Amino acid sequence: MHPTSPAQFDSSHAGMIPAFERVRDDVWALAQRMPGGYLPYSLMYLLRDSDGAFHVIDPGWDSPENWAALTGLLDSLGASAANVNSITATHLHPDHIGLAARLREASGALLQLHETEAAAVGSRFDTPGNTDATVLQLDAWGVPNNRRAEILRIIVQASRFVPPTADRTLVDNERLDIPGFDLLAMLTPGHTSGHLCLRDDERSLLFTGDHLLPMIYAGLGLGAPSDTNPLADYLASLERVRRYPDHEVLPGHGYRFQGVADRSAETAEHHLRRSREVAAVLANSPHSSTWEIAAGLTWSVGWPNLVDFLLFSALAQTEMHRDYLTSTVVGN
Repeated sequence: MHPTSPAQFDSSHAGMIPAFERVRDDVWALAQRMPGGYLPYSLMYLLRDSDGAFHVIDPGWDSPENWAALTGLLDSLGASAANVNSITATHLHPDHIGLAARLREASGALLQLHETEAAAVGSRFDTPGNTDATVLQLDAWGVPNNRRAEILRIIVQASRFVPPTADRTLVDNERLDIPGFDLLAMLTPGHTSGHLCLRDDERSLLFTGDHLLPMIYAGLGLGAPSDTNPLADYLASLERVRRYPDHEVLPGHGYRFQGVADRSAETAEHHLRRSREVAAVLANSPHSSTWEIAAGLTWSVGWPNLVDFLLFSALAQTEMHRDYLTSTVVGN
């Protein structure tokens, strides 16, 4: 894996916001700021079709600053929001879709999601303030009383974001209506159950959203509940994208890079290594709670330093690995 954008690479390692840049003659990347401090920005992509209209992929977090960045980029290209014909979101998280409602109102553009992701709007996934259900989940995981308040707080905060409904739904392998592009929708569940990657074979581009990232490993199962195991889904999705080794990856965070096959293999091994760790804990103590298992695993920032959303995500993924092990034998 090697970076294809020195500016994005340097900025991501310095915690800075890179300037917008041209990816191809008709494709631009724009960093959109994120609150919270965990990741400084997400990456939005702007496409200009053969008729001169524009199309946005993952417009970013809704803020006046990000709106100004988007309209400023359009202005520099002799356009405005009125020239945007479509908005496609890889998934429902606010750092990817948050600005979509404002952009749709200003442009009249259609918002597109995969049909599975679109169905999550209005589901239990975004029902605000269901703290009773969360308390039951924390009970099941064995979370100590002194660590519950931070999780309940972030669940309530997350529930305040109501994602916009889709104007149009996409299915796997559907070609997007963007003249001059051969952009295909690829269903890549794992991070969320309806996550999309977008692939253009003519330009050798692969827009990966949060499916495959250069600096971090995507969290899994962070969308609407699914009947399948998110880890199993994710591993299959990694196998799917690694079939395009010559494509440049345009991710949702970090920097553009080539080496999708190597990064996919490295990412799969990261998750399988965690499954093996979970298996080892259970071999020594088969009745461990999810909290006890998670406390015995290796975390990049260290178990004592996992707080708020990171703590919740770690517990959810530990449970996911335990479920995965019930139906899968993890190799050494």
